[in-house]
Amino acid sequence: MFTAFDAVPMLDSVLDDVMGSALGYATKTARFAPAADIIAKEHEIVFQLDVPGVKSENLEITLENRVLSIKGARKYEAGPNEQQMLLGRAYGEFSLRYTLPETVNGDQLVACLADGVLTLRVPKHPKTQPRKIQISGGGHSQLST
Repeated sequence: MFTAFDAVPMLDSVLDDVMGSALGYATKTARFAPAADIIAKEHEIVFQLDVPGVKSENLEITLENRVLSIKGARKYEAGPNEQQMLLGRAYGEFSLRYTLPETVNGDQLVACLADGVLTLRVPKHPKTQPRKIQISGGGHSQLST
């Protein structure tokens, strides 16, 4: 015989599913990892990273041996009237590494942080054009040994 008390565990499970999907689960932990776009253009490679809430002093960009490293952190700063955060965005440190192709000029890398987007522009080396070699006549036809 099914009673109302038998339905309590089922109702509890349904509420957990509904509330959990609507508000997130209390046990959920997330680490901040910015989304990134890498765009290869004719004259440059552009990196765009979504870093909302990350201050420029919490970012470090280095380039060594064609390896581009981007490190940063989004830190939680409680407001003066906040008691306790129950659910929130992801915070913490991140580290990304990209090996750049030989076709880029890392010495000319430029970084800009605006509107929560970190943009890195790495220009490519100018393409070298083949050089046409002129052939002169009347000279020696054999190499000296």
